[in-house]
Amino acid sequence: MLGVAMHAGRGKPFPPGSRPPEDSKLTRVKIQKTPTTTTNEIEFTRDVRVNRVIHNDTENDPYFFILLLSTAIFSDRSNCTRTIVYGLLYLIIRILYAIAYIMAFQPWRSIIYAFGLALTLACSLDFVITMSMQPN
Repeated sequence: MLGVAMHAGRGKPFPPGSRPPEDSKLTRVKIQKTPTTTTNEIEFTRDVRVNRVIHNDTENDPYFFILLLSTAIFSDRSNCTRTIVYGLLYLIIRILYAIAYIMAFQPWRSIIYAFGLALTLACSLDFVITMSMQPN
């Protein structure tokens, strides 16, 4: 599905004055008062995106780190190396996602998000398999 979405929107820039739906929530409304009328101008700043990235990391990182720590605690030495790789890949993916989100690289941030989600699911699956192999 991600491949079809990328192919359908490939090479098509956003129309002037439009943003993705999540960007419309991240804008600030700047009201200019003139003697006769009041107009609303939408001002899009990177400060809003940076604050949103920080908030997003604050919400998502504890879940992954608890999952990673529990996988490391209950695994043997061979799985411990795999857990370190999960942690490093997650760190790289979150940094790349933050950059793509702040710079508004629309197709790339979706791809990076999909990689992060797949990594979280792989770590969750690894934890379930590790716990199922533990003796009672």
